[in-house]
Amino acid sequence: MASEVGICNSALVKLGEPTITALDQGGKAASTCNALYDKLRDELLRRHQWNFAVARVKLARLSEAPAFGFDHQFELPADHLRTVAVFDNDAGIGAVRYRIEGGAILSDAEDIYLHHIRQVTDPNRMTADFREALSAMLAMEMAIPIADSRTLQQQMAELFRLKLTIAMSTDAVEDFPDEIPAGSWVAEREA
Repeated sequence: MASEVGICNSALVKLGEPTITALDQGGKAASTCNALYDKLRDELLRRHQWNFAVARVKLARLSEAPAFGFDHQFELPADHLRTVAVFDNDAGIGAVRYRIEGGAILSDAEDIYLHHIRQVTDPNRMTADFREALSAMLAMEMAIPIADSRTLQQQMAELFRLKLTIAMSTDAVEDFPDEIPAGSWVAEREA
């Protein structure tokens, strides 16, 4: 069973450091892991449209309209990290003019359907490749504060790039590709 401590321990092993039993156990390694883990996890989640982190939701319209510029505002989910697409219909077709401000999406649309990257905090919901990329990212960021080595940091940066490439490649081939709608030129030719 995967855990935050397990991901941090994988990073510490990469650095040649002793492992920890808890993020709040005290000591330099545990304190550094505890300080960096959430920030780096969310940063890595935002970098790619990870299949395990993608969500689709219909947003609730807020009762208060924006002061100007748009007719409506819709509350973003608490776990929202990055917007992938915004639609005004459940078919997920068409472009909607919108802006994200202050934890809300502002739009003239009556309804908003959001395709987004959500914050995934349970390591068991993350893929093994993602967890490995996250541990390499942690090792890269902890190389100087823990091991005081720029050389080791550069080695961990290279390892992180490799692990990230593997994780993104594996993730990308797990889905059926999105269908690209035919443009007006194709429609005219087929008519």
